[in-house]
Amino acid sequence: MSLTILVHKEAPVIIVRWFLEPRGLVLFAGGPVIQMTLDEFRATGHEWVRRHFEEYARVRVPESRIVKPFQSGEAAKFMKQRRALQIHIDPQRNLIFSPMVIEKYSLGDLRRVKPVAERTIPANSPPDVFWKTFDEALADAPPDK
Repeated sequence: MSLTILVHKEAPVIIVRWFLEPRGLVLFAGGPVIQMTLDEFRATGHEWVRRHFEEYARVRVPESRIVKPFQSGEAAKFMKQRRALQIHIDPQRNLIFSPMVIEKYSLGDLRRVKPVAERTIPANSPPDVFWKTFDEALADAPPDK
């Protein structure tokens, strides 16, 4: 269960949603990507993430209905010069913030910075705890050059 969030100081925040197929075995990135300004994301992101994981717990999407988040050749446009962060939810309903390294312009080529860089908070944490944890994790994600 996860979201991939790509952040740039001056460009829109990019959010890629991930869904499970009906058997719950395979995770797919589903599009289209969500784009919003950094100010919009700061104003609504906590609630947006909470709603995604509520939906994720109920909704399963067959592979045949998955829309790719990026069209051919678009990944670089959405990933270039950004920091990448994945947010997962575990079975105990904790949010896990994982800073990522963009090795290539492909969602499949994101690599975790290191396990000790991950941060975990309860999914029902208040916004101030969410944003403090988000900012700390994002600071550990190196910007794409």
